Amino acid sequence: MDQSEMGKAAVEFSKQQRRRKIATCFVLSGWYATLFITDNLFGYHPAVRVDGALALVFLACAFGTAFMTSWKKRSLLGLSAIAGLLLISSTPLLFTVMGLPLSILLLRHVMTLFFCVMVAPYFLKPRGFAFFLVLLYNALCFYYPILRTRELDETMAYVIVTYSFSLLFAYFFLDILRMNLDHVSSLIAAKRDAEDRALRDDLTGVYNRRYCDNLLRVLIENETEKALLFIDLDDYQNVYQAHGHLVGDAYLKRSAEAISESIRSGDVVSRFSGNQFVVVLDSNDLTLAETVARRIIKAVGNVIPEFEGISVGVTKIIPGITQQAVLVNADTALYRSKRSHLVGISIVDPANPRIEPELWPETDMTPQ
Repeated sequence: MDQSEMGKAAVEFSKQQRRRKIATCFVLSGWYATLFITDNLFGYHPAVRVDGALALVFLACAFGTAFMTSWKKRSLLGLSAIAGLLLISSTPLLFTVMGLPLSILLLRHVMTLFFCVMVAPYFLKPRGFAFFLVLLYNALCFYYPILRTRELDETMAYVIVTYSFSLLFAYFFLDILRMNLDHVSSLIAAKRDAEDRALRDDLTGVYNRRYCDNLLRVLIENETEKALLFIDLDDYQNVYQAHGHLVGDAYLKRSAEAISESIRSGDVVSRFSGNQFVVVLDSNDLTLAETVARRIIKAVGNVIPEFEGISVGVTKIIPGITQQAVLVNADTALYRSKRSHLVGISIVDPANPRIEPELWPETDMTPQ
């Protein structure tokens, strides 16, 4: 899986998570809407107002989750959802004004426990102290009216047993879920690290030929127009012969660092072969490509001043071009630059195939 595919997977996961949030809020709204109708049928008028208000609150949360995009608005929505969970957990505290038999009120409260377990992890870390407080508050609200009234009949006993073991099950279920999530997260992190290392050059740390080929394929498939630099460290063999293998490797590594430091954050550098590098610019401007190329030439020339030979070929990725044609144009421009016997930059513009490759000799090496 390359970087673009990983990005698509992350976006898809985010969309699925949002859909689950919306569905959960709709379930909560539907639950309280159903209770609203039931309260009306049996004449529990104080409960009608509470359940109707809660149905509207969670309906608003569902629509808010669907349409809010900014981080601040989503954070506000998350706080509203947590406030809603605390509100529904508080209903047993109103047992004197709700007008419901206590056993029915507490039976309803069993469902709020499951809602807390379902909804809170979307907005709070399951391992966090805040999530524990939500469950603790839910439990205290359940047992408070029981301790106040000291009523205990057959129905109440079954409700208490059901809630207590549901609370215990929720704790162990979440603990197992946390362990599984930690395990899955570590596996995903290890997989991503392995994939990233598979796309990196071991010596220089920049992207490798495999990543470069994948990037070119994606850009060409999407008909994205970009400028491309094909760089050859002409003096690498001279460095290797004069100073040996270790210094030659150090020269390659430091040159790759110099190239990376000379480009912008949106540009991508990869090691194409032994002493050749490819830079894909986040722009299709050939004048900008010339500026970046001159900056790279100066930076690499400072690595070992007596070995400053470097050639740069410039071309473009345009809609309708093939990957092979891009590489042929880049190689042609590089060959033209080498043949000039100057520290220069040559361009092959596929948008003007009838024009001879243009040579930009070195004039001003100051970065612009």
